[in-house]
Amino acid sequence: MTDTGILRLLEPSALADPHPLYREWRQQGPVLWDSGIEAWLVTGYEEAFTTLRDAETFCQDWRRVGVDTPPALLSLQTLDPPEHTRIRKLMLDGFKAAGPGRPAEAVRTVLDERLALAEKEDDGFDFVRLVAEPVALRAVTALLGVPQPDRDWFVPLSDTIVDGMDASLRPEAYEPGVAARAELSRLVSRWAGEPLPDGFARHVLATAPDAGVDREVVLNSLRVVLQAGFQTASRFLATGLLTLLRIPPDERVVVDTDKAVHELVRHSGPVHVESRACVRDTVLGGRRIRRGQIVSCFLGAANRDASVFPEPDRLVWDRTPNRHLGFGPGPARLPRRPGRRRGRPPGPRHRRPPVPPGPAAGRAGAAAQRDRTRDVLPPSFVLTRPSGRRRNEPPAAETSGR
Repeated sequence: MTDTGILRLLEPSALADPHPLYREWRQQGPVLWDSGIEAWLVTGYEEAFTTLRDAETFCQDWRRVGVDTPPALLSLQTLDPPEHTRIRKLMLDGFKAAGPGRPAEAVRTVLDERLALAEKEDDGFDFVRLVAEPVALRAVTALLGVPQPDRDWFVPLSDTIVDGMDASLRPEAYEPGVAARAELSRLVSRWAGEPLPDGFARHVLATAPDAGVDREVVLNSLRVVLQAGFQTASRFLATGLLTLLRIPPDERVVVDTDKAVHELVRHSGPVHVESRACVRDTVLGGRRIRRGQIVSCFLGAANRDASVFPEPDRLVWDRTPNRHLGFGPGPARLPRRPGRRRGRPPGPRHRRPPVPPGPAAGRAGAAAQRDRTRDVLPPSFVLTRPSGRRRNEPPAAETSGR
């Protein structure tokens, strides 16, 4: 067993680029024990894929290993089949009910508005605050079909929830994260009592009883979609742009294909860690994993595993196959954009950036402190069992998407 020195992930160099540390861990083996947070760290692709796919052996519902999980934490992200199957189907039906048209139009409108504002800034501008956050918040609320909350209220609250997910490394962030999650839950509860337009949230709330899904689980899952949708999108916009800007000008190319987007996600996705609990004794990567132990899959490291992805640190826009874990363990398919036939070139609207971003240690790709004067974002490790949390409390999971 090895002490990996996981706290090094908080050092400025690792926040900006965690991959040297990931490589150091992977050279020691695809599965390592860290005594500081009492968890297994998985950096190998096959081992991470197995952990995330094998729900019989590894769970995200911590009740299966005897953890008393508060009802406020039961959601799409913290349940296993068959409960997860029901809420997942309900959510997928909600996405179909929403349709792609309304969110796409909302995003185009707000993006045009924010870029017009940016063009007026002669001395530069804060891309995160001026573009990424407003666009992401408008996109997720348009998808849900709910009123957009005040951004100055919502963003700090959402960031506090994210900070709470790093409680393994920063125990002092846990309680504020719990309080912020409760406040966001109150917003979602108000939605349920208001008339909503046709769309995702209205469909899910109306059909949940017939689908056999508990109302509190529905509300919690709507909160998760709001939180995860905002955080994942806003950070991916920022880390993606940052990576594109780091490409030498003479090496930049214009790309607009689904393969290129998948390569961007593999190379620089915003979600870097997902954790599970071991349900039964097993062997993973040559290590004996005991029931109840925590297994933290470093997706950012797995997506750079050279045994699966040749030249893993290089962006290969037409990489095939590309079975990355940027969207979790399931088959990752990007929805086809409305009005586009396969092979048809895009219109002159805002093209996707030509080059992918660079991931970070937890959720944010290239990351640093939440100092808006810096050009990088804070990470979230989504690890588990912080020293400041009681052992019978489950880890929070609210930003990594499915």
